[in-house]
Amino acid sequence: MGRVLLASSALPALRSLLSVLPQRHAFHSRLRIAYIPTADNKEITRLLRPWVRWMLRAAGFRVHLLEVARASAKEINYILSTCDIIWVGGGNSFFLLHELRRSGAADIIVRQVAAGKTYVGVSAGAVVAGPDIGYIGKMDERSAAPSLQDVTGLHLVDFRLVPHLDNPIMGPAARAIAAAERQEGHFIHTLTDAWTVIVRGRVPHIHIPHRDRR
Repeated sequence: MGRVLLASSALPALRSLLSVLPQRHAFHSRLRIAYIPTADNKEITRLLRPWVRWMLRAAGFRVHLLEVARASAKEINYILSTCDIIWVGGGNSFFLLHELRRSGAADIIVRQVAAGKTYVGVSAGAVVAGPDIGYIGKMDERSAAPSLQDVTGLHLVDFRLVPHLDNPIMGPAARAIAAAERQEGHFIHTLTDAWTVIVRGRVPHIHIPHRDRR
């Protein structure tokens, strides 16, 4: 099983990714990242895609954009099979899961991570990594994927992830979701916009920046 990194935001995700890789720029330049931005197709945050690609390239990675909503099955299989890291960005979790399933990318991702590949999930990309995504309906509109009936996630991790706990816009919904999940006894992890979860061998470790520690 490969390493799974889950975050609310892209920059903390990158910092955590770099922290678990050998600290050599030449090494990074040989690593290929499949960047899947599909979740934000219908969101204003799609305007941040060039920044995410620039950020990853500035860190030394070779970035391959994979828009699974439009890519062919052959392209999806080739990029996911030949990349070293799979990076799935944020947006609407329901739309993302629908497109990952429809395109066949979901099954390939699961196989690749099971074989040892690193998965980085940001916001919606982190939510779909869990066992299911129905709980995130207080934050993401299910109407973005009206034909999605089965909300089973990729099950790369055994817990539900609630991102954006301290976000000024999504924070209230995140806190309401977390409270409801805990009341029902579900296994969850919550993240502020600065925190990440690093999972290796199904064991999660929360990474909290020093400035946020009490």
